[in-house]
Amino acid sequence: MKKTQVALAALALVASSAVMAEGVTLYGTLDAAVAKGSDSTTVLSGAGQWSASVIGVRGSEDLGGGLKAHFNLEAGINTQDGSRDNGGPNGILGANGLFNRAANVGLSGDFGNVTAGLQLSPFILSYVTSLAMAGNNFLVPTLVNGNAADVGGAGQGATAGFFIPNAISYTTNDIGGISASLMTATGNGENTNKYTGGRIAYAAGDLTVTAAFANRTESYNNILVGGTYTMGPLKLAASYINNQDKTGNNSPDIKTTTMGGSYAIGGGNTVGVNLSRAAQSGSDTATIGNLSFAHALSKSTLLYAFYNNTKNSAVSSYYNTTGDTAYGVGINKGF
Repeated sequence: MKKTQVALAALALVASSAVMAEGVTLYGTLDAAVAKGSDSTTVLSGAGQWSASVIGVRGSEDLGGGLKAHFNLEAGINTQDGSRDNGGPNGILGANGLFNRAANVGLSGDFGNVTAGLQLSPFILSYVTSLAMAGNNFLVPTLVNGNAADVGGAGQGATAGFFIPNAISYTTNDIGGISASLMTATGNGENTNKYTGGRIAYAAGDLTVTAAFANRTESYNNILVGGTYTMGPLKLAASYINNQDKTGNNSPDIKTTTMGGSYAIGGGNTVGVNLSRAAQSGSDTATIGNLSFAHALSKSTLLYAFYNNTKNSAVSSYYNTTGDTAYGVGINKGF
């Protein structure tokens, strides 16, 4: 009898959990690589040389009348030791902050989408969507070399320019291939944390075009234009970022041009070539050239290899090597 009661209680718990989980999705990606730079020893890189390692929960509830409520919680992970990583706002959430990439809630409907809380910068989204095939090993260093990602200061270090805390955003629904978003962050009394960003994108068949801006009150103003064009197995991409310094140090603007292409050679294999040049008046142009290879074992499992070559002290890989070369191989698994 007791066993039957325990079994019934267990079934009731499972049924209750299922009801609570309706409309909720658990998702994530794990990425691990063996990487080497010309100025470093070989390491197991758990920061995500291809894409960030994350675990997250998202969901939505239909409120009726076309209105939905949604939420997203996402934590970054380092596969070296399972520690928290791949996020931004350490200075605001504290060293023990868990959901360091996304912690937001909002409403969506015929009017578009309104979201409040920690969320991805629309400027960063525009840059990512105007690239050919390339991993974090190229994407993140390119933004750092061009000063288009926050790299210093109390407020900047707290937000990293990727994931913006204290933010409210509005995104339109797609209208004839056009969508737009605008984000603002109050900074909660800290001028260095005040942020405004936005993007507009247009997609028509094989062509995508995007423009974006990001403004940090006392630090910088960034403007981006970019796009991609796909011709069968070939994808071409280009972008331009103008970084304007606002620190009062009279630093010259940095103009970053990125060009690349990828080609699907069949059998789940794709190769990519990318070049980024960050030009600054009075300084040598920092360049990073990238060669990538990816082999899809399935829709969610990828083997990859990369090689980066840099000049003029450019950051050459996501694990912060600044030598002339960086290379590695890894595995990326989504779930």
